[in-house]
Amino acid sequence: MTEKAQHEISSWGYEHPSVKGPNALMFFTWDLSKTIENAFKNATEDTLDYYLAQAQKSIDDLLQKYIDIEADPETFEGQSIILRLEQNEDSKTPLIALQTSPHLEDRIIKMQSRVRPGHG
Repeated sequence: MTEKAQHEISSWGYEHPSVKGPNALMFFTWDLSKTIENAFKNATEDTLDYYLAQAQKSIDDLLQKYIDIEADPETFEGQSIILRLEQNEDSKTPLIALQTSPHLEDRIIKMQSRVRPGHG
């Protein structure tokens, strides 16, 4: 395995030494984005349903990982993210939508308002 491939595999936020506490949500959103990207990288319009199920399991596992390591129990305990397919009204192409539990969504919005783009 190349060094780059090894770095890509092991560069998860939940493995970072600073993942606990206030930084946990930032690391989680990075990991969530990476999880979704990885899950759908080989998907086609015809196989989206299959990949959606795989992606949902990966997201559930990721959320559980943050709960298990006690990254920020107040943020993650009892929360959920549900993926679903929707149709883009303009182009009729499928979109992948995330339905985040209200508490987790509120935490993400507050975190994003504190972190300016490009300044993590």
